[in-house]
Amino acid sequence: MAGILGLPYYLQYQEQAQQQALQRQYAQMQMQQFQQQQQDRQRQQAALAAAGNALPQLLAGQQQPPQQISPPPQPPAPGQPSVSAQPAPQGGGMPLPAGPVPGQIPPIPQGGAKGAIPPPGLPPFKPMPTSASPAQAEPAAIPAPPSPQPQQPSGPLTLEGAVKVLKDQGLSGADLMMGLQQLTPILDSQAKAQAAQIQMRFEQEMKLQAVRDRHDSLEERRREADQRSEDRALDRADRAQARAESNALRAESIALRKQTIALANGDDARFSPDDLKFLAEQARAGDTSVYQNLGRGAQGAKNIIALRREVMRQEREAGGTGADVAAANAGFQGEKAAARTGATRAANIGMAVAEAQKTFPLVREASAALPRTQFVPANRAMQAAQTNTGDPRVVALGTALNTSVNAYARAISPTGVPTVSDKEHARELLSTASTPEQLDAVLTMMEKEMAAARQAPTEVQAQQKARISGRGEGAPAVGTVEGGYRFKGGDPSKQSNWEKM
Repeated sequence: MAGILGLPYYLQYQEQAQQQALQRQYAQMQMQQFQQQQQDRQRQQAALAAAGNALPQLLAGQQQPPQQISPPPQPPAPGQPSVSAQPAPQGGGMPLPAGPVPGQIPPIPQGGAKGAIPPPGLPPFKPMPTSASPAQAEPAAIPAPPSPQPQQPSGPLTLEGAVKVLKDQGLSGADLMMGLQQLTPILDSQAKAQAAQIQMRFEQEMKLQAVRDRHDSLEERRREADQRSEDRALDRADRAQARAESNALRAESIALRKQTIALANGDDARFSPDDLKFLAEQARAGDTSVYQNLGRGAQGAKNIIALRREVMRQEREAGGTGADVAAANAGFQGEKAAARTGATRAANIGMAVAEAQKTFPLVREASAALPRTQFVPANRAMQAAQTNTGDPRVVALGTALNTSVNAYARAISPTGVPTVSDKEHARELLSTASTPEQLDAVLTMMEKEMAAARQAPTEVQAQQKARISGRGEGAPAVGTVEGGYRFKGGDPSKQSNWEKM
């Protein structure tokens, strides 16, 4: 009952387990997709890092940009002194202006201010000449700018060089193409064209590979869908079978409950009319064992009363009385004891006959071993076996004869115990044989006697059975049809034991 009640919970547990398995599969697919995206990002970052590491190597052969040249000195304005180019201050600061700066006090002339007292030890003030010197009269020449230093020749940034440097960074495959794409802006025109063609072919290959991967993924999903469909079909079949088994168990449980209720109420404990008729016939034959264990249960007393009433009814119909039933009981007990004794005798005789039948072939073999000219009668052979003297073959024959005599005596004894007279009878039979043929004939006759002894208990038991059943010897079997009537059993001389077909 516990298994039947727990079956729906078991089915619900199976459905929950399947749902959890599907959820785990979906989580694994999401995790794989996330890992693929993570690998793509890592690959892109590695390509960018490799491209950045490759840039210094690619640009190592290029010329450094030329240093900035200071502008040439400008010619002085009329009335202004010549301004010489001043070197830039150290530290990269701005150059100081050569002329006066607006908002500041101009420097004191070299002659000093008018009316000022010259310092001691200095020569007196002399005015400047009004006419310029011949050297100053010439216009100031602008010096030529310095020629730029020639650039050191360097090879162009080719595609092969970029690929080589990227390979040295440990990139290959898609990572190499991503790094090359990052370096495309600094390639020369020819390398850019080659890189574009390679990139186009690579993209085509990537698209083809993506199509193949998608096709493989769709095939895998189709196979998984087919497998899930088969699993669902099997699961539906299992659930249907489990449901059918559950219904069958429920029906069986209901039937058992009905039987339990019927037994508790005593409905099934009541004998049917056929049962009462059969038990009454058995009781009328003298077998009182039909009344045993009928007083138990709710319907025990009712069954006993119904059985005794049926016995009385049948006996009255047959013209009998209660005394006839008692006589039948006594006769049945005697027949029962006789049948027990006969069965015991039959078993003992059967074992003795079987043993004797095993010893007679030994006698025949020992007799055949002796030549016809040296054959001795049975008495002399048994004496030689007792004294253990003479020809060994004669001794063997005598030993076999003694064994067969003992077995024969047990087989023909009514009690199964051999007697002296039975043994003497066997020796008398064997002593009449003076040739091997006569000995074989005597053994054959003894075997027939043992077969008759074994058949006698069987015949006696058949007679006892016929007396107990009331049919007597030669009575027809139950169900025999004669003259349009079928024999029901019992005494065939009574018309009540025959029914019309």
